[in-house]
Amino acid sequence: MDVRDEVVDVLRGVGFEDGELRDDRHLSRDLDIDSTELVEIVVALEQRFGIAVDADAEGGFTTFGDLVACMTRLLPAATATAGRG
Repeated sequence: MDVRDEVVDVLRGVGFEDGELRDDRHLSRDLDIDSTELVEIVVALEQRFGIAVDADAEGGFTTFGDLVACMTRLLPAATATAGRG
């Protein structure tokens, strides 16, 4: 399973359908995700991938594609850090 599929799987777990989850879909306007729900989704992604996400440092998330891009960016760093332990 690739990163995008994993993110889709997490969002499917909170009630979204695969067809809704396109990279260009706006989180609040198109998917009706409020700030509290976004925090819950980010926590679920952190747990799923074993990473820490600083949403402020990432510049926030506007689209579903932003979430996927962030996870893709952070995973290599998490793997490298774990390998040094």
